[in-house]
Amino acid sequence: MSHRDLIREIYNEIQALNREIDIKIIRGYPYKQESKRHKFLTVQLNSLTRQKQNTWYQKASQLVSTFIF
Repeated sequence: MSHRDLIREIYNEIQALNREIDIKIIRGYPYKQESKRHKFLTVQLNSLTRQKQNTWYQKASQLVSTFIF
């Protein structure tokens, strides 16, 4: 499974869980298990789509190196 397919599958599962949670809220049923699964999937999705952020030192060294070379 490619990275893009994995992201799409997680997103689709989150959408399905959202619908299920909404139905349970409307009917007044507990949805604790679904909310835990939703939180887990959200963390997974965020970790897959998060871009690596450079530290201040890395940004500064890149800036300095552009002027030196």
